[in-house]
Amino acid sequence: MIEDDVTDAIAKAKITHILFLPCERIRLLLKNLSERFHSIPLSREEEGVGISAGLYMAGKKPLMVIQSSGFGNMVNALMSLSRAYRFPLPMLVSWRGVHGEKISAQKPMGEKIRALLDVLEIPYIVFDGKNLSDLENMILRAYEEEKITAVLLRPDIWSSCPEFYFEPREYRTPEIMLKGGKAKFTRFEILRGIKDYLEGKIVVSNLGYPSRELYAVLDQPTNFYMLGSMGLATSIALGLNLAGKDVVSVDGDGSVLMNTSTIFTAGLVSERGLKIVVIDNSAYGSTGNQKSAAVRADLAFTGISAGLNTLRAFTPDEIGLALKAEKSSFIHVPAKPGNAKVGLIPHTAEEIKIRFMEAIR
Repeated sequence: MIEDDVTDAIAKAKITHILFLPCERIRLLLKNLSERFHSIPLSREEEGVGISAGLYMAGKKPLMVIQSSGFGNMVNALMSLSRAYRFPLPMLVSWRGVHGEKISAQKPMGEKIRALLDVLEIPYIVFDGKNLSDLENMILRAYEEEKITAVLLRPDIWSSCPEFYFEPREYRTPEIMLKGGKAKFTRFEILRGIKDYLEGKIVVSNLGYPSRELYAVLDQPTNFYMLGSMGLATSIALGLNLAGKDVVSVDGDGSVLMNTSTIFTAGLVSERGLKIVVIDNSAYGSTGNQKSAAVRADLAFTGISAGLNTLRAFTPDEIGLALKAEKSSFIHVPAKPGNAKVGLIPHTAEEIKIRFMEAIR
């Protein structure tokens, strides 16, 4: 069957991890891939870009499998993360909206995706079921040239497959016991206070002032500083974690609100050793301290809902204690708004990546 042939071609390209969102047309292919490779089910395409970056920096070779209608959800991340840092990212794209598509909402993106790939300068091929060597070569090209590549999978060539069913879970609402209180420190004061806990650790820091402040407090090769792609700090950290690394994600309320799905993906697939430190000042600090929706929300419930070991900490010592937990953890840290007067990070995106990869491998 064609699904077996494609799976074999992907294996020949030495792919280690499959990151995917479902598509009805290729569900048998996805079943095959999930059985043969480390598979990571995504909640949104954009988070897969970050997870793939983390996996790659830790020495793995991820492949994303998505639907053409979801391609638009990842365009900024592809440009500001994959392109900016030169992360390879091969994608298999289930090409909807063409070849007798019956769902009208699939047609606009399906009809324009080739033009969109051209504008973004992403090399691609159309897979018709026969050009398996071209499919394999497009995956290999991504890693050889450190670029994004795409394979459009024609929708009319796949085998039929029955729907999948599973037993629903039983819900039991946990008794919630979290420390209460009021923010005592700014983000900079918190980072300065946990400096000793972060020294020597793999740390992924949110873009803007969080990265700038971390650089001023503790610059080390094992810090991955984000320069763009808001919302993907924890996604990148999760990718590193899935490659066997102990990682601290220094995230923020605005970032978590923008990409909450990754917290739930982390709750589903993370290994021991992922610590998500959400410094919540209820503001968009890097753009002028405008209020975020966190002024009315309790972000700790995000970690609880995702099934992560969830703690709340108000002081550096409390954060340090939480970082010692054996389980993957979501650490909610209320903070006062405000930014320290620190300079820019004097490294390009590629310099940050190369230094980081050399330090963690």
